[in-house]
Amino acid sequence: MVIIEEIKKENTLKLQKKTIKEPILNDNDPKWLYVIFKESIPEDDRKIKQALEKPLPLETKTIFEIKNPGIWQCKRCGATIQSIKEKPHYCSECKRESNFEQNTETIDPDLWKLPIWKDIPVEDLDMHNTFIDMLQTIKQCLIFPEEIQYKLYTLWIISTWKTGNWETIPFLIFRGLIETGKTRALDLISELGYRTIQASGISIKAVFRFGDIYGANILIDEIDNKIDHRTESGREMIDYLKPSYRTGSYYYAADRENPKKIQKYKNFGFKAFAGEKGGYDQAIFSRSIDFQMEQDYPSVMELKTLEWIFNNFRTILLNYRYKTNNPPELPEDIFLKGRNREIYSCIIRTAMHIGIEYQDIINFIQETETEKQQEIENTNEYQVLKVIHDYECQPTLDDAAETISYSDIAEQLGWDPDKRQKLGYIFKKKLILKTKRRNNGSVLLLTDPKNIRKLKSLYRRFKL
Repeated sequence: MVIIEEIKKENTLKLQKKTIKEPILNDNDPKWLYVIFKESIPEDDRKIKQALEKPLPLETKTIFEIKNPGIWQCKRCGATIQSIKEKPHYCSECKRESNFEQNTETIDPDLWKLPIWKDIPVEDLDMHNTFIDMLQTIKQCLIFPEEIQYKLYTLWIISTWKTGNWETIPFLIFRGLIETGKTRALDLISELGYRTIQASGISIKAVFRFGDIYGANILIDEIDNKIDHRTESGREMIDYLKPSYRTGSYYYAADRENPKKIQKYKNFGFKAFAGEKGGYDQAIFSRSIDFQMEQDYPSVMELKTLEWIFNNFRTILLNYRYKTNNPPELPEDIFLKGRNREIYSCIIRTAMHIGIEYQDIINFIQETETEKQQEIENTNEYQVLKVIHDYECQPTLDDAAETISYSDIAEQLGWDPDKRQKLGYIFKKKLILKTKRRNNGSVLLLTDPKNIRKLKSLYRRFKL
């Protein structure tokens, strides 16, 4: 037994404790919920030899403590007082001026909707039925054109409460004319999502700091005016948003006061946008799930009438965040790759985690991919590439063709002389391929090394 006790003593020195501070409401007052993950040594009644050969893994216990914000400790006598607005200078215990050290920070209850804390036993967390209830509530508040969109929207919101488990996440874009529910879609995310901040009326610097300091998820209305290549602020916003779908992403900016200093902002996090067009950046669209809204009116006209329901959902979701294990990885038989995997992975994994059927999501992804491919096949770029691809693959050619002329391409496409002039623009601006002008007309260089590499890439991209 002495040996066992020595092992326990040695392992105790290796134990770790991690604390996360979560702002909550308790008795309608802002408080800190301290979530403490504490490792402990399990009881081991086995024989000494077994305990030495195969020690039991450490157990992790989660402890929840509620603390008041704005607590300061007097450095003279150790007394603590609460001061929300400013640092105190007078100690009521010492009865004199003193220096104070801050124990707990203050809380701004207006940054996002604070969840009301109630300690729900993990065995009572029924996330399957919570999802169903959320879905039905959302249907009362929003009108989506397609049924599957309610499911995607609900799972996306639940996914925000497991931030930290995802390598990549999708953006949501709600676009349409006025009174189509775009802003309402953001408002509902603000009610139900984790640390979701309405960033429409704040500066771009504030957006940077919300993401970096609070790990907040950002909601931006009127996005058409905010991500625009024609303005400096629009370009800055695009540069901030584009990589923020991937974990570990940062945005770097020059310090305006110190030219030798660089500001670094963490920018990974869930983001949703609303606007008439949804913005004008294709890179943002490629990282998004697109909701094209239609004018209609839901049964619930004022969200504040459902405040008690939203409070209940936030309480359940906060318990879900800290009391359940990590969502499972995607099974090997779910064949998603590239951008589709990046966009839908967290949504499908959330569905798996809470016991929701997800085959309809897979079907939706496949249908969307087919529609995108059909749109691509209707473009001039696809039609031109197909002619080039078929020409290179002709079995009648003894040797690899060195060039293909503009006139041959236009003839295969059935283009009239006026439309043939577009080929130069397509090659130089759209496909970025090298061409050469000759006496009898321009040609595409098929044996140029750069063109060979680029064509292979384009064939994959356009699925030729």
